[in-house]
Amino acid sequence: MNSFFINKLKASEIKAIAHFTGIICIILGLFLLLPVGCAIIYNDSIRYLYSFIASAIISLVPGLILYYSYKDYKKTQLSLKGDLIFVFGIWGVAALLAGLPYYFSGTLGVIDSFFQAMSGITTTGFSFIPASRTPYSLALWQALTQWLGGLGFIIFILVLVPTTGKLNQLYTAEGRTEQMTPNIRHTSIIFIKLYLLISAIGVALYIMVGLDLFDSLCYMMAAIATGGFSIYPDSVGGFSSLPVQIVTIIQMLLGSTNFILIYRLIKGNFKAFYKDSETKTMFALIATATILITLSHLSSHTYGSDVFITLRHALFQVISVMSSTGFTSTDINMWSPFCYHILIIVMFCGGGICSTAGGIKLYNIYLLLKSVWWEGQTIFLPKNSVNVKKVQHDGRNIELSYTEIRPIIMYIIAYLLIFVVSATIILVFCNDIQVAYALSASAIGNIGVGPEYINVGAPAVVKLVMILEFWIGRIGVWPILLVVVYEINKLNSVISKRNSN
Repeated sequence: MNSFFINKLKASEIKAIAHFTGIICIILGLFLLLPVGCAIIYNDSIRYLYSFIASAIISLVPGLILYYSYKDYKKTQLSLKGDLIFVFGIWGVAALLAGLPYYFSGTLGVIDSFFQAMSGITTTGFSFIPASRTPYSLALWQALTQWLGGLGFIIFILVLVPTTGKLNQLYTAEGRTEQMTPNIRHTSIIFIKLYLLISAIGVALYIMVGLDLFDSLCYMMAAIATGGFSIYPDSVGGFSSLPVQIVTIIQMLLGSTNFILIYRLIKGNFKAFYKDSETKTMFALIATATILITLSHLSSHTYGSDVFITLRHALFQVISVMSSTGFTSTDINMWSPFCYHILIIVMFCGGGICSTAGGIKLYNIYLLLKSVWWEGQTIFLPKNSVNVKKVQHDGRNIELSYTEIRPIIMYIIAYLLIFVVSATIILVFCNDIQVAYALSASAIGNIGVGPEYINVGAPAVVKLVMILEFWIGRIGVWPILLVVVYEINKLNSVISKRNSN
C-alpha cells in the first residue's frame, strides 16, 4: 500500500491551504465589485446589481476570515500531495464563487451556474447564456473570469506571499513546467507584467479597428486568455470585419504562445524564438491544417470559388481551436466531416506550455513525435550505440533522457484516456459518436467549440462530465489522478481491514 497517498495531510498544511484559499477568495471578491460599477453605469436591471454585491460579500467575508485566522501558516512547507490537492481544490472553490452572480440573478440554475463559471475560469468558452440577451455587468464578468483564469490563481499567491523554496511546487502543480528566471516569485511578477502589457496592446488594437471600449475590453480578455466567450450571438463573425478578425488572430496567437518565448523575444533574443521547437511545431501545425481545410472547402465549394474568403475562415478557425479560444468567424456546423476531423486533431495539440491555451501542448506533441522517430532509429543502429536525444527549446540545445521523456508520454496517455472515457459517457446520452467525441475533445482541450447539443436542456450527467473535463484540461491530469488514486487506495485499505477482521 502506498502510504504517500493514504497518509492524511498535516494540520499545519491544512491551515496553510486555508490561508491561501483566503487570498484567492479576497481577490475574487474584489473582482466581483467591478461589474457592480458596470451595472450602475449601463443601467442594468437591479437584480444584476444586487447579485454581484451579494456575491462579492460572500467571497470577501470568508476570505478575510481564512486569511487572518491562519496567516501564521503561510510559510508552511506543503508536500507535493498538499500542493496538488490545493491546486485541484482552489479551482473548484473559484468556480463556485464565480458562479454566484449567475445563480443569484436568476439567469441560471445551480449546476448550470457552476458549468458557466468553470467554463469561464478554465478559459473554455462553452456558454449557456444567449449572447443577444447578456447584460453589460454579466458580459463583463464572463470576460473577467476568463482573463483571471488565463493568468491562473496560483500566480497571485506566488506574488503576494514571500517565497523561498517552499511554494515553488505550487508553480508546477498548476501545470507550469518552465520559468523565465531562477526565482519563482520574480518569474510570476514578469508573467503578470507581460500579461498586462499584451492585454493593453489588445484593447488598443481593437479600438483602432473600430470597436468601442466595452467591446474592446471584453474581446481582448476573451482572446488573450484564449477563452472565447462572446457578447454577440455570431462571435467574431458578427462583425463581418477583416481588421477585427486580424486583431483577434494576433491576440489568440499571443495567448497561445509560450510566454517565456515572448519574453525572450521582447528582450531581443530573436534566435531563441524562431529556432524553438515549440514555435516551429505551432506554425507547421497551423500551415498544414489551414491548407488541408482550404483545399477541402474549395473542392466542395463551401464558400464558392473565392480562395481568399476560404483561406481566411480556415486560418481563423485553425488558430482559434489550436489556441483553445473557440471564437468563430463562420458557422462551422456546415463544414464537412473531414474539416471537423482536422479541427479535432488541432484541438488535441493545443498551444504553448506556459501559455493560456489548453490541449496536450505543442512541446509535448513535438516530443511525442520525436520519441517515435528516435525509437525508430534505434532499430537500425548497432546494439551498443548511443542515440542522443536533443531538442531546441528556450534558447538551449536540451539533451533528454528516457526518464525525462517518460512522464510526458504518461501525461499524453492519461489525457487521451480521460478523453475516451468522457466521450463514452456522453455518447450514452447523445447517441451520436461525432457529437460525443467533438464535445469531449473540446471540453478537455478548453476550447468551447462544439455541436449545438450542449445547452441548458442537456442531461445533468453530461454537464458534470464536461465540468470535470474543463477542470482537468486547465490544471492538468496529475491533481485529479492524485484524488482518484487516493480514493482507490483508501477503499482498498478499508476492504483489507474488513477482510483481516
